[in-house]
Amino acid sequence: MRMSTWKEARRPPIERRRANGFTLLELLVVLVIFLVLTGTVVLGFTGADEEQELRGMAERIGARIELARQYSLQRNREWGVFVEADEYRFAELDTAQGQWVDQAYRPFIADSLTPRVAFRVEIEGFDREQFGVDHEDMPNIILFSSGEVTPFKWYLDPVWDAPPWVVSSDGLEEARLDREGGRR
Repeated sequence: MRMSTWKEARRPPIERRRANGFTLLELLVVLVIFLVLTGTVVLGFTGADEEQELRGMAERIGARIELARQYSLQRNREWGVFVEADEYRFAELDTAQGQWVDQAYRPFIADSLTPRVAFRVEIEGFDREQFGVDHEDMPNIILFSSGEVTPFKWYLDPVWDAPPWVVSSDGLEEARLDREGGRR
Protein backbone atom coordinates (compact mmCIF):
# COMPACT_ATOMS: atom_id res chain seq x y z
CA MET A 1 0.00 0.00 0.00
CA ARG A 2 1.33 3.39 -0.99
CA MET A 3 1.41 6.22 1.45
CA SER A 4 0.36 9.63 0.24
CA THR A 5 2.98 12.28 -0.01
CA TRP A 6 2.94 15.49 1.89
CA LYS A 7 1.93 17.50 -1.26
CA GLU A 8 -1.06 15.25 -2.00
CA ALA A 9 -2.28 15.52 1.54
CA ARG A 10 -2.14 19.32 1.40
CA ARG A 11 -4.11 19.63 -1.86
CA PRO A 12 -7.35 21.50 -1.17
CA PRO A 13 -10.52 19.32 -1.34
CA ILE A 14 -12.06 21.51 -4.07
CA GLU A 15 -9.30 20.63 -6.52
CA ARG A 16 -9.88 16.95 -5.94
CA ARG A 17 -13.63 17.27 -6.67
CA ARG A 18 -13.06 19.26 -9.85
CA ALA A 19 -10.84 16.57 -11.27
CA ASN A 20 -13.59 13.93 -10.81
CA GLY A 21 -16.68 15.66 -12.31
CA PHE A 22 -18.16 18.30 -14.61
CA THR A 23 -18.75 21.96 -13.95
CA LEU A 24 -22.17 23.53 -14.22
CA LEU A 25 -21.01 25.46 -17.28
CA GLU A 26 -19.95 22.26 -19.06
CA LEU A 27 -23.30 20.64 -18.32
CA LEU A 28 -25.19 23.69 -19.63
CA VAL A 29 -23.17 23.70 -22.86
CA VAL A 30 -23.94 20.01 -23.45
CA LEU A 31 -27.63 20.61 -22.70
CA VAL A 32 -27.83 23.54 -25.17
CA ILE A 33 -26.15 21.48 -27.91
CA PHE A 34 -28.58 18.61 -27.26
CA LEU A 35 -31.62 20.93 -27.42
CA VAL A 36 -30.46 22.54 -30.67
CA LEU A 37 -29.95 19.14 -32.31
CA THR A 38 -33.32 17.87 -31.06
CA GLY A 39 -35.08 20.97 -32.40
CA THR A 40 -33.42 20.55 -35.79
CA VAL A 41 -34.52 16.92 -36.04
CA VAL A 42 -38.09 17.69 -34.98
CA LEU A 43 -38.42 20.53 -37.50
CA GLY A 44 -37.00 18.30 -40.22
CA PHE A 45 -39.61 15.61 -39.55
CA THR A 46 -42.56 18.03 -39.50
CA GLY A 47 -42.50 18.42 -43.28
CA ALA A 48 -41.91 14.70 -43.69
CA ASP A 49 -45.09 13.98 -41.71
CA GLU A 50 -47.16 16.05 -44.14
CA GLU A 51 -45.52 14.32 -47.11
CA GLN A 52 -46.23 10.90 -45.60
CA GLU A 53 -49.84 11.87 -44.93
CA LEU A 54 -50.25 13.11 -48.51
CA ARG A 55 -48.74 9.95 -49.97
CA GLY A 56 -50.92 7.80 -47.70
CA MET A 57 -54.02 9.65 -48.87
CA ALA A 58 -53.04 9.08 -52.52
CA GLU A 59 -52.48 5.38 -51.83
CA ARG A 60 -55.89 5.05 -50.12
CA ILE A 61 -57.62 6.78 -53.03
CA GLY A 62 -55.97 4.41 -55.51
CA ALA A 63 -56.95 1.39 -53.41
CA ARG A 64 -60.55 2.62 -53.09
CA ILE A 65 -60.81 3.11 -56.84
CA GLU A 66 -59.64 -0.45 -57.41
CA LEU A 67 -62.07 -1.77 -54.80
CA ALA A 68 -64.94 0.16 -56.41
CA ARG A 69 -63.89 -1.29 -59.76
CA GLN A 70 -64.21 -4.79 -58.27
CA TYR A 71 -67.66 -3.96 -56.83
CA SER A 72 -68.70 -2.68 -60.23
CA LEU A 73 -67.62 -5.92 -61.90
CA GLN A 74 -69.24 -8.14 -59.25
CA ARG A 75 -72.57 -6.31 -59.23
CA ASN A 76 -72.59 -5.56 -62.95
CA ARG A 77 -73.33 -1.89 -62.20
CA GLU A 78 -71.56 1.35 -63.01
CA TRP A 79 -69.82 3.20 -60.21
CA GLY A 80 -68.48 6.72 -60.19
CA VAL A 81 -66.27 9.08 -58.22
CA PHE A 82 -67.31 12.71 -57.77
CA VAL A 83 -64.27 14.90 -57.12
CA GLU A 84 -64.46 18.47 -55.85
CA ALA A 85 -61.55 20.73 -54.89
CA ASP A 86 -61.69 19.62 -51.26
CA GLU A 87 -63.68 16.37 -51.17
CA TYR A 88 -64.60 13.23 -53.09
CA ARG A 89 -67.34 10.62 -52.88
CA PHE A 90 -68.18 7.30 -54.48
CA ALA A 91 -71.60 6.59 -56.04
CA GLU A 92 -73.38 3.75 -57.81
CA LEU A 93 -75.66 4.33 -60.80
CA ASP A 94 -79.28 3.40 -60.12
CA THR A 95 -80.44 2.69 -63.67
CA ALA A 96 -84.12 2.44 -62.66
CA GLN A 97 -84.17 6.01 -61.37
CA GLY A 98 -81.40 7.34 -63.61
CA GLN A 99 -79.37 8.85 -60.77
CA TRP A 100 -76.15 8.30 -58.91
CA VAL A 101 -76.57 7.07 -55.32
CA ASP A 102 -73.81 7.97 -52.87
CA GLN A 103 -72.06 5.07 -51.14
CA ALA A 104 -71.71 6.19 -47.54
CA TYR A 105 -70.24 3.06 -45.98
CA ARG A 106 -66.73 1.84 -45.36
CA PRO A 107 -64.38 1.73 -47.20
CA PHE A 108 -65.90 4.31 -49.51
CA ILE A 109 -66.22 7.08 -46.94
CA ALA A 110 -63.66 9.68 -47.94
CA ASP A 111 -60.78 10.74 -45.74
CA SER A 112 -61.17 13.99 -43.90
CA LEU A 113 -58.88 16.29 -45.81
CA THR A 114 -56.41 18.62 -44.34
CA PRO A 115 -56.96 22.14 -45.66
CA ARG A 116 -53.45 21.95 -47.07
CA VAL A 117 -54.38 19.67 -50.00
CA ALA A 118 -56.50 20.43 -53.06
CA PHE A 119 -57.88 17.98 -55.64
CA ARG A 120 -58.10 18.36 -59.37
CA VAL A 121 -58.95 15.75 -61.99
CA GLU A 122 -58.11 15.61 -65.69
CA ILE A 123 -60.29 13.28 -67.76
CA GLU A 124 -59.64 12.14 -71.28
CA GLY A 125 -62.77 12.59 -73.40
CA PHE A 126 -65.62 10.12 -73.33
CA ASP A 127 -69.28 10.32 -74.27
CA ARG A 128 -71.27 11.42 -71.21
CA GLU A 129 -74.50 11.38 -73.22
CA GLN A 130 -74.69 7.57 -73.12
CA PHE A 131 -75.87 7.71 -69.50
CA GLY A 132 -78.85 10.00 -70.08
CA VAL A 133 -77.99 12.04 -66.98
CA ASP A 134 -77.41 15.79 -66.68
CA HIS A 135 -73.79 16.79 -67.18
CA GLU A 136 -73.66 18.29 -63.66
CA ASP A 137 -74.85 15.00 -62.16
CA MET A 138 -72.10 12.95 -63.79
CA PRO A 139 -69.13 11.77 -61.75
CA ASN A 140 -65.65 12.79 -62.79
CA ILE A 141 -64.47 9.18 -62.95
CA ILE A 142 -66.71 6.32 -64.08
CA LEU A 143 -65.95 2.70 -63.23
CA PHE A 144 -67.75 0.58 -65.81
CA SER A 145 -69.23 -2.84 -65.09
CA SER A 146 -66.93 -4.21 -67.81
CA GLY A 147 -63.89 -3.40 -65.63
CA GLU A 148 -62.86 -0.37 -67.64
CA VAL A 149 -62.44 3.09 -66.16
CA THR A 150 -62.56 6.51 -67.73
CA PRO A 151 -58.90 7.44 -68.28
CA PHE A 152 -58.01 9.98 -65.60
CA LYS A 153 -55.29 11.78 -63.68
CA TRP A 154 -56.26 12.76 -60.15
CA TYR A 155 -53.85 15.33 -58.67
CA LEU A 156 -53.41 15.79 -54.94
CA ASP A 157 -51.89 19.29 -54.81
CA PRO A 158 -50.21 20.28 -51.53
CA VAL A 159 -50.23 23.98 -50.66
CA TRP A 160 -46.60 23.78 -49.56
CA ASP A 161 -43.83 23.87 -52.13
CA ALA A 162 -43.86 20.26 -53.34
CA PRO A 163 -44.98 18.48 -56.49
CA PRO A 164 -48.41 16.80 -56.35
CA TRP A 165 -49.06 13.09 -56.08
CA VAL A 166 -50.99 11.72 -59.05
CA VAL A 167 -53.38 8.77 -59.04
CA SER A 168 -54.02 7.76 -62.65
CA SER A 169 -55.31 5.07 -64.96
CA ASP A 170 -55.27 4.67 -68.72
CA GLY A 171 -58.72 3.09 -68.53
CA LEU A 172 -57.67 -0.56 -68.58
CA GLU A 173 -54.85 -0.92 -66.08
CA GLU A 174 -55.05 -0.59 -62.30
CA ALA A 175 -54.86 2.84 -60.73
CA ARG A 176 -51.24 3.92 -60.46
CA LEU A 177 -49.55 6.26 -57.99
CA ASP A 178 -46.76 8.60 -59.13
CA ARG A 179 -45.15 11.83 -58.07
CA GLU A 180 -45.42 14.52 -60.73
CA GLY A 181 -41.98 15.07 -62.13
CA GLY A 182 -41.03 11.42 -61.66
CA ARG A 183 -40.00 11.63 -57.98
CA ARG A 184 -41.53 9.12 -55.58
